[in-house]
Amino acid sequence: MADHDCKFEEKIIEMSGDIKCLLSEFKTMNGSLRDTKQRFDKHDDESMSYRHKIDILWSAVHTFKWATILLFGTGIFWNILERFIK
Repeated sequence: MADHDCKFEEKIIEMSGDIKCLLSEFKTMNGSLRDTKQRFDKHDDESMSYRHKIDILWSAVHTFKWATILLFGTGIFWNILERFIK
């Protein structure tokens, strides 16, 4: 076998160091990622009542909007007002 220099040897050594660094960072992050997921799940559960209240509020606003459009847009309100005045 012929002895030759590998032109990628420096890159391989550099990549090996980067991979080791990434692995150590992932190992240290593992606990914090687990905690973040638990906090997110807790927030998701707690936000359900808030979302329900927002849904009720939006339903009330849209119901009021359509009732107002119906009453004023068709003239029903003004007809009732005229009959009440007479």
